[in-house]
Amino acid sequence: MIKYLRSTKFGLIALLLMLTASITAQDLSKLTPDQLEMYKKYTAGKSATTTTQTTPEKEPEALTRTVDPKDSTLIVPKKIIKPDEDKLTVFGMYLFNDEKLTFEPNLNIPTPQNYIIGTLDEIIVDISGQYEANYKLKVSSEGKIRIPNVGPISVSGQTIAAATRSIKNQVSSIFPGINSGTTRLNVSLGNIRSIRVTIVGEAVRPGTYTLPSLATAFNALYACGGPTETGTMRNIKVIRSGKVVATLDAYSLLVDGVKTNNIVLQDEDIIRIDPYKIRAIVTGAIKHEGIFEGLQGETVEKMIQFAGGFSDNAYKGKITVFRYTNRERTVIDVEKTTFNSFTLVSGDSINVGKTMDRFDNLIEIEGSVVRPGSYALVPGLTVKQLISNAGGLKEDAFLTIAFISRKQQNDVPENIGFNLKELLDDKLKDILLQKYDTVKIKSLFDYREEKTVSILGSVLEPGTYPLKESTKIKDLIFLAGGFKETASKDTIELVRIIKDPSILRNTNEKSTVQKFALDKDQNVLNGGDSVTIQNGDQLIIRNISGYEDLRTIRVEGEVNYPGSYNIKNKAELISDVINRAGGFSKYAYKAGAFLIRSERPNEIEQKLNNSIIENSKSQLENDANKTLDANMLKASGATTVQGYTAMDSIQKKLSGSKVVDKIFKTEGIVGLNMEEVMKNPGGKFDLRLEENDVIYIPREQQTVKVLGQVLFPTIIRYDEKMNLREYIRNSGGFAINANRHKVFVLYANGNACSTKSFLGFKIYPKIEPGSRIVVPDKPIEIKNKLTTAETVAILTSISSSIALIYSILISSL
Repeated sequence: MIKYLRSTKFGLIALLLMLTASITAQDLSKLTPDQLEMYKKYTAGKSATTTTQTTPEKEPEALTRTVDPKDSTLIVPKKIIKPDEDKLTVFGMYLFNDEKLTFEPNLNIPTPQNYIIGTLDEIIVDISGQYEANYKLKVSSEGKIRIPNVGPISVSGQTIAAATRSIKNQVSSIFPGINSGTTRLNVSLGNIRSIRVTIVGEAVRPGTYTLPSLATAFNALYACGGPTETGTMRNIKVIRSGKVVATLDAYSLLVDGVKTNNIVLQDEDIIRIDPYKIRAIVTGAIKHEGIFEGLQGETVEKMIQFAGGFSDNAYKGKITVFRYTNRERTVIDVEKTTFNSFTLVSGDSINVGKTMDRFDNLIEIEGSVVRPGSYALVPGLTVKQLISNAGGLKEDAFLTIAFISRKQQNDVPENIGFNLKELLDDKLKDILLQKYDTVKIKSLFDYREEKTVSILGSVLEPGTYPLKESTKIKDLIFLAGGFKETASKDTIELVRIIKDPSILRNTNEKSTVQKFALDKDQNVLNGGDSVTIQNGDQLIIRNISGYEDLRTIRVEGEVNYPGSYNIKNKAELISDVINRAGGFSKYAYKAGAFLIRSERPNEIEQKLNNSIIENSKSQLENDANKTLDANMLKASGATTVQGYTAMDSIQKKLSGSKVVDKIFKTEGIVGLNMEEVMKNPGGKFDLRLEENDVIYIPREQQTVKVLGQVLFPTIIRYDEKMNLREYIRNSGGFAINANRHKVFVLYANGNACSTKSFLGFKIYPKIEPGSRIVVPDKPIEIKNKLTTAETVAILTSISSSIALIYSILISSL
């Protein structure tokens, strides 16, 4: 039963997977829109269950559906292309969207005389002169103000000027000085009322706005955010009591700086923004590319004016207009003469081309003339005249030949050579120049080999210098900065290459050496003053005989005065420096003294090192030998042979220069027998010192270090009764890969002694204080391991061969 349930469960799972795969593999083009929507919800649910909460949800890609007119089946889902950030914008849209711009009404201005007074306006009546009085009066809902002792005065609907006259007529009965002029009356606005203005149509934020009564039409447009991208900016209407009282054109402000018809709004005014009627795109060699709105009857010339005019490189003779027709697009070439008469249609795209980047009268002259460069080609201009226009020839001009680089009618280049001297002397007919010709006049130095001379040795600035005519030995020395203090003026050598073919055929010598000397006045002796330096000569200034720079060594460790010491002569010995250092201190361990010598490998040693590393590589490539020294393998970065069964991987490791440095780096440690050195100065143990040598006298050692392939490498107290095997036993004994036959001892002074064998017996080195017992690795054998199938095949073949041999032997018996 359980087996049946298991099989049924797995069958259901398999069936579900098959159904899912079939749905996934189904062509989406055959799904209805409802099915596609359900499938998208299904896949979205699956992806939501497989993602963690920390994974941000990706925005769904927008799809656009291309629908066949015959049916509503989805054909191909396409990704919507996002608009380019640098796309063209509608000219003037920034006017109402820029937060830095504001069209708020200015309330701190004198009272406009044409301001229409309305309900809730505050009227200030100021009387001064023979009588003093001041009244702040609010206009009532009936449109009247009340002055004490005067009575109500109707002012609503009147301008400030008209209201002033009405108030003056009423107040003059109380203040008779007003008519005689002894009393003055002034009427102004105090706090103004608010008005309600409605904005409809293609506005960014249409609706009803409460504005100050001084607000104009542009103030209202700014409050609503201006027109939308489909709204007009050139035909905005202000409607009052059902009639259009003003039409705004924002382009008059943008282009001309004039706010045309920017009237003061009144309560219950309506501003209507209609959709645009005509728009055109202007691109190309224009100052401001963009989308511009036009009015009925406006021309291409007006659009170019809106775009700021042509750019400097614009081709103004003709522009191209791309226009939509009822079925397709068409191209119209508009000549310059019709710019002001070619009217626009909405959707037109105007493109202004650029002037061609070429010249109609350009010629050039280059090379050895006073003013090389570009010149204008005038009718009848010749080579001789062009040279005169360029200021004439330079002194180094090569007169034998000059060239004209010319383009033929098919733009195929050609070179025309001529004798410049004969042309200038009128022995050759002057050459008439053509458009784009380039006259090339070479210098004498262009046809001369670069000549150099070198100076080596004891001068301030040795090196190679350009050779000038008539240069002498003394000139070259001063050109190099003069002698160094260590220069020998008696052994100046001039090395000259033999260039005479007759001499080269009759001798094996390739150069000559002349020796000269200088006197105290820097004059060259031995006839050297008359010697002229030639191309390729080499002047060698040697140092004074026997001169050497200061050389130093260091003495460190247990001496009385450690530090740096100079080498006084070429025969300076170790004993000499030890004596100069005050001898040994009482803690010195003379048996452990050693010398460190830093020696850079010369060219021959470097070649030897390279040869050794190449031999190691060739061993790996040789099928007969699959062993490699352990040090070589470790230098390549490996600790075991695992992972290095492929020969090419080891060869790649061994190819680096770092491996060579690890193996062949010279330690430069020389063990010293200081007892013999100090006992027999100048003897065979007393070595001559070299620059940068370091003599180290250690402190007395009391330990022995065991290193390498032992179970527990450690440091052990020195005991003169213990031998090498006992020290190794104290370190845990040999490891499994220890090479017991190659154990050696490295003494404190750098000397080494290996294990020897005699008649099968091993003779181990003597152990001294400070010794290091080194147990090396066994040679590592690298083999290409056989697979199980290969091993079985080989064993089968061997068994068959043995059976065949056995049967032959039996039959022969």
